[in-house]
Parts: sequence; structure tokens; C-alpha cells
Amino acid sequence: MALIELRGVSRHYELGGSTVRALDAVDLDIEAGDYVAIMGASGSGKSTMMNLLGCLDVPSSGRFTLDGVDVGEMGPDELARLRREHFGFVFQRYHLLPYLDAVDNVALPAVYAGTLGEQRRARAQQLLQRLGLGERGGHRPNELSGGQQQRVSIARALMNGGRIILADEPTGALDTASGEALLQLLAQLHQDGHTIILVTHDPKVAEHAQRVVRLQDGRILSDQRRTPFAPAARAQLPAAAPLRRGLQALGRWALQARESLRSAVDALNGNRLRTLLSTLGISIGIAAVVSIVAISSAARDHIEKNLQGLFSGKLMVFSDDAKLPPGAKTRKFTPQDLHALGGLPGVRRIEVERSSQGSARVARKDATVSIQGNSERLSDKGLYEIVEGRVFTPTDQTGGAQTVVIDDTLRQKLFPNVAQVVGRTLLLETTQLPNPRTGQVSAIGLPVTVIGVVKSISDSSISFGGDSPVYVPMSTYLRKFNADLDAYFFTVILDNKQSPQAMEQQVRYRLRALHGQEDFRIWNAQKEFEKIQSVTGALAAMLAGVAAIALLVGGVGVMNIMLVSVSERTREIGIRMAIGARQSDVRLQFLIEAVLLCLLGGLLGLGLSWLIVLGIGAAQEQLKPTLSLQAVLVASAVACAIGLLFGTLPARRAARLSPVDALARE
Repeated sequence: MALIELRGVSRHYELGGSTVRALDAVDLDIEAGDYVAIMGASGSGKSTMMNLLGCLDVPSSGRFTLDGVDVGEMGPDELARLRREHFGFVFQRYHLLPYLDAVDNVALPAVYAGTLGEQRRARAQQLLQRLGLGERGGHRPNELSGGQQQRVSIARALMNGGRIILADEPTGALDTASGEALLQLLAQLHQDGHTIILVTHDPKVAEHAQRVVRLQDGRILSDQRRTPFAPAARAQLPAAAPLRRGLQALGRWALQARESLRSAVDALNGNRLRTLLSTLGISIGIAAVVSIVAISSAARDHIEKNLQGLFSGKLMVFSDDAKLPPGAKTRKFTPQDLHALGGLPGVRRIEVERSSQGSARVARKDATVSIQGNSERLSDKGLYEIVEGRVFTPTDQTGGAQTVVIDDTLRQKLFPNVAQVVGRTLLLETTQLPNPRTGQVSAIGLPVTVIGVVKSISDSSISFGGDSPVYVPMSTYLRKFNADLDAYFFTVILDNKQSPQAMEQQVRYRLRALHGQEDFRIWNAQKEFEKIQSVTGALAAMLAGVAAIALLVGGVGVMNIMLVSVSERTREIGIRMAIGARQSDVRLQFLIEAVLLCLLGGLLGLGLSWLIVLGIGAAQEQLKPTLSLQAVLVASAVACAIGLLFGTLPARRAARLSPVDALARE
């Protein structure tokens, strides 16, 4: 049985509505170790014949067998395996990858064969040494002469053994001396046991072959053997076989991924301006999303921090007759009520807001104020910070001291040019409630000493109506401003470990038992705080979603660039397929390139985000946005995901190219 057998093989193409018969019912046998020249004029079908013999194409009809295996029934990956294991191609234009040096160009077929790195480079260097290029292994194709490049392509053809060498017009781009040297090299390879199939239109080149097959109009015109066939030369073939160690599937995939990453880096580095412009869309999208998330998170934290001290862990109880029958009156909350509620498990304390409207006067300056006897709030660091002096001590609270703590806003109104206000005196004036015995209303003026100035941390802790708060000891407030111990409103401060919903039920049951009816209303501040959190979270997510549109635009840009890259590098894809790359290998290469492109854009976007966040933080003091490690990791993952998503179509298009069509593309 012959190594190659063609029986009635035809290859037809549909072109412009008509059928072109490139090969028409061809019968041909080629023995292992033969040296065959295929000749013919342009359009005779010799290139089509070479493509079929090299498994770059499949016949339209007929039977083509290689070592008894029907090639026409094989899929793309099986054909790639045949090319990788049996064939070596020598092209007229060399078809070397420009961004790889001679050693890497020679070693490339072994990558797809799963050969380990050190082993294939040693094999490539050995082949270059054998062909007289031992000192040129580190040079790229543009640094080599035409004859040297053709010898590199021959070394590449031998990398995986090159049982069958297919040479397509190998001397067409060489001068006479280089062409003659190449033909002698092919003759030597034939002597070493390689089957040589030479495609040429030059009769002088064909004279070097043992057998000449002439084609005309897709048919064999003549088949002449010039010298006797000597199959014994096959015994020398193992000397040219590569030293190769097989890898498991995972190891081969890792090897291919590493080589694809290297190829992607070389390809992106070869066109830096386009790479920069390609990453710009992704970088803008990543910068927009990360910056908006950082800023919205900082704003959300700022809002929640301001509101947490005011709302978190609190139940506010009001007198309310909404649920009472007509004519029924509400009852105020007595000290006994407050004491009973304060004894509930999970209640830290009860705060009663006792306040009166009045004015504060210093010399000719005065301001409307809210005189408050709720001194406990001053100890809550979540709401206030001490600017100057101090807050009340237990002695101040119980001794009826005529001292006050004012806020920073009132200080600026009453003491605009005073460096230190602690120790200064101001006059508090208010109208007392009617005396329950006499019914008379009296006004009082109480001189007090400023012992401290506080500043509101929470922007939410502003007095209703815009009046500045003035804090006095509770004992002073009860003696001088309002002696009524009952209250229409109070706040239950809860233990952080308690559920606000459960505590709301307990307070409701206790008050209903004390009053005999539900003449009150409970406002669960924690529940409202959670609603605010959900709203701010939804706003942050919405802003991030709007910014994500930029990511989609960037992803479409990457897909467009990758499609252009596939179009520009079609011949490179054909070269890789000719030397044994499977469709999955080509697909993996372009996917990795797309991911790398997006990852570079993501890193650039993170840099822009850092500058934006830094600038916003420096421009104002309230918001301090930061880039978290989580944001960096998520942005990198999103960039990779975009590369996979938008690189899939270009990668699939590259992988589905026909090797023969890809090699023919200029």
C-alpha cells in the first residue's frame, strides 16, 4: 500500500455562480521515501494538489488515504493532528512569524505537539545548527537573508519529524545560489528518508526530483519517473525525529496557554498605539464604575454615619390619640411610666427631651435658641464632638449649676471674634408655662456660664426650626425653666444586642398595660434607618449600573479591534494551522489576547480611578472615598470577563478559518 493514494479525487469551487474544477478525477500514488515534483502552469491545479496532499484542504469527491486512513472523513482537529505529526511545509514566502526569533519559529510546531519548553528549544537549536544557522538562532526574520529564512522554515518543517516535506515553490523568492543550496538540502533530506513533494513551475527545479507529475486543467497530463525508486533510505528516518515527551491534557493546555500568552504579548507589543487606543475604552469604563462605586460608597457611609447616632438602636415614643375613640384624651408619660420602661431587659436608658423656646443674649447680640435639659446626648460621641471646654459632670447634673454647653453655630453668632468662650456669661430668657395654681405666665432671665462648646458630627442632628440648642443641666432646667416632670415624648435607647422589632413589642405591651389603652405612637428609628440604608444602596447600585454602560461600550470596542486583528493576521492563523494548531489552540490564543487587552485596560482604569478618588478626597473634607482591595479584585475580574465575553466571537471566527484560505490571504 502506498503512503499516499488518490482515487478519483476532485476539488471544485463555486465562484461567481459558476463551478471551477481545480482538480478533476485525479488518481495518484506516492510511496514513502519518494521525491516527487508536481509541475504545471498557473491555474493547472498544482497548488490545489499541494493543499490536498498536505491536509490543508479536503476533496470535493473521491478518496484520499494516508497510510490507509481516509482523510476525507476526518474533522478539522484530526487533520491538524496529521499535519502536526506527518507533514512539514516549506513555503515560497517562508511564512515565518515576524515577532519570533529563529529558534522560536522553528520550535513552534512542537508547542502544538505538547513538547516541553527546554526540550523543544534544544531540538530547534540542533536543527538550526545542522542547517548552518547555529549562530543566528536569536535573530528575527527581518534580520535574516532570504536563503537563511528558507532554511529556518525547513528546520521548522523538521521539528516534529517531517516525515513528508511539502515544498511550495521553495526557490521562487531566492537568488540562483541560494536556490541551488536549498535544492541540495532537500536532496539531502530525501537521502535521510523524508518523502519530498515539490511543487514548481520551473523544469530545472523539477529535475532534482526522482519523479515528475505534470498537471493541466486539473488533470494529470503525465507521470514520469526519472530515477529508480530507493525505499531503503527510510531506515535513516529516526535520526531526524524530535526527542519529545508527551504531556497530559491539563499539562498540554497549560503549555499552550503559556505560549498563547507570550504570543499575545508579542502581538500587542508589535502595535502599541492600537493597543493603547483599544484599552482606552475599557479603562474609561473601569474607571467610571470603580470611581462611582468608591464615591457612592463614601457618600453612603457618610450619610449612614450621620444618621446612625440619631436613629440606630432607638425607639421614639409620642403621645398620640389617633387610635382613641372621639373625645378621649391622651395621657402624658409620668416618671413612673419611664421608670417601668427603663426596667425592661434590653433597655439601656430612657431619654426625655425637655426643651423650651427662648433667646440667648450677650451684650447687644442675641439669638433664638432651644433650651434643652437633655444632657445625656452630649456624651454620645456619635453625635457631637467637644470643640472647647467640657460637657456636664454628674455634679453639674445634680447640683443645679447655672452652666451651659453651646454649639459651635451659636458661638459664632454670639462670640464672633472671641478666641475662647469658656468662662463667658450669657443671659438665657424664656417664658415659663402658666403656673398651675395661679394661672399666671412669667418671664425669666437666667445668667449662665459657658463651660463647653460642641460641634455636631451628624448633619442630621440639627434642631427643628433652625434654633441653635443650648444645653443646661437637667436639675437646672427643672428648677428654673419647667418643673413639670411629665413628658409628651421620650426616647428608648436599646442594647445593641437586642432586636428593635422585639423591643418595640415589649414597650408597646408595657405602656398599654400602664395606660389601659394605646394612647401613644412608637416610631422605630432602627427600621427607618434600615429603609434609608436600602435606598442609599439602591442608588449606589443604580449609579454603578449607569457607569457599567461605559464598560459595555469598551467591550464592543475590544471585540471590534479583535475582529480587525483576526483579519490582519489571517495568514499567521493559516501558518499556525499548517504546522499543527487545532481550532481550540487558535481560539485559546485569541481569547487570551482579548483577556490580556482588557486586563491592561482594567489596570489603566484602576490607575485613573485612583487619581479621581485622590482628587475628590483632596477637593473637600466631608467625603473620603477609597479604593478597596475588593474593588481592585472585582475590577480585574470584570475586565477578564469582558475579554472572555467580547473576545469569543473574534476567537471563534479565527478558529473556524480554513487553513488553505487563511494561507492564501494577503
